[in-house]
Amino acid sequence: MAAPGKALKFVLLGFVAVSIGAAVYKVVGPPCGCAASAAVEPAPAAVVAEPKPAAPPVKKQSAAVKTATVYYFYTNARCSSCTTIEAYTREAVEKKFSAGYKGWAVAFKGVNIEEDANEHFVQDYWLDSKAVIVQKFSGDKPLNWGKLDKVWTLTGDKDAFIAYISEETGKLLDQK
Repeated sequence: MAAPGKALKFVLLGFVAVSIGAAVYKVVGPPCGCAASAAVEPAPAAVVAEPKPAAPPVKKQSAAVKTATVYYFYTNARCSSCTTIEAYTREAVEKKFSAGYKGWAVAFKGVNIEEDANEHFVQDYWLDSKAVIVQKFSGDKPLNWGKLDKVWTLTGDKDAFIAYISEETGKLLDQK
């Protein structure tokens, strides 16, 4: 019975191939440098415009002012999906929330978590990669927040992306 020997041979070869693939993945990291601990710097792309400076946070005049910040947290290594997420998120906030939302003043802010002053956000929001976070404030007091995980799957559909940001931000702001 030579057939079981051949089957075992293919199973073992498959195991070796998967093991090598896993080892390479650990060294190289996930695609587009999206993990916080990517081991390989991405090659520079063609000329890329610098991202717009983030708008200053909404000024809080009194303890009763309700504000929300839609953060996009990023690192120095940025792929095209990363810059798309930032641009679409900024556009969603500017289009859907520029006039406020049910008494909430909403602002967008891009934050590089690799800058020393911003490292605390990694623990504050349990960040393990680039992310969109909606944070509510009452005056200076932080309230609840939410992480919008589907942004990575919606980068290919701008309208769906903007609708997702708008709907999820609205849901969070509607929570007591």
